[in-house]
Amino acid sequence: DLAERYEADAEYPVGTVLIFGGEKEVTQSTNKMDRRKAGVVSLEPAYMMNCDLNETVEHAPYVALQGRVPVRVVGAVRKGDLMITSSVPGCAEAWREEGDPRYGSVIGKSLVNKISSEEELIEIVVGVV
Repeated sequence: DLAERYEADAEYPVGTVLIFGGEKEVTQSTNKMDRRKAGVVSLEPAYMMNCDLNETVEHAPYVALQGRVPVRVVGAVRKGDLMITSSVPGCAEAWREEGDPRYGSVIGKSLVNKISSEEELIEIVVGVV
């Protein structure tokens, strides 16, 4: 994935959905279909931007902007579903309503099926899809 470092207001686990906001540059999402989405905390970015972020920054995760990454997801998902921010902090969910989600709220598309309603890490393609 292509990822960039941003200053975060806390340490977040891999797969956490982040938005622009909070006390620093990014914080975990807490609202469904939030247009402020920034990306997802990356596991192993292939391309890293903003690597030289000041060493004194306490929390500066690599945030996946494009590519294939694990994401914390709640609810059932079908392969190919559009993924949006959830009201569950730091999680995504599948867009299941008629019509298109709000512009700017789509995180990416699911690469797998998920049948449980519990939170799981699943792979999605992040970015413009």
